Amino acid sequence: MEKIMRLTIVCLVVFGLAGAFVPTYAQEKVEAKAVSVSGEVVSVDVAKSEVVVKQLKDAVAGVYENTAISVAAETKIKKGEAVLKLSDLVAGDKVTVTYAAGLEGTQEVSTIEVMAK
Repeated sequence: MEKIMRLTIVCLVVFGLAGAFVPTYAQEKVEAKAVSVSGEVVSVDVAKSEVVVKQLKDAVAGVYENTAISVAAETKIKKGEAVLKLSDLVAGDKVTVTYAAGLEGTQEVSTIEVMAK
């Protein structure tokens, strides 16, 4: 009986130590993919912190699509070296918007670059 108890304790210790050294696999965090879209500003809503950009979807058919883009406080809006505010954007401005597209369909806009006229 004593041998069985010792064997049981030894087995528990061995399995316990083995469990401590077995790597645990956490779900990998998928990084957001950087996306860039270019187009023309259709409208700016400062109250909603949103800009609507018209972008070309199909060059052959000449199809354009309006995309509403939420602008966060940390989003950098630039025209050359000048730093702008959201209220400085006007309809007709040509812009390139760079954002990170998450798996859930979220968009984290990092920069809006206004093209010189």
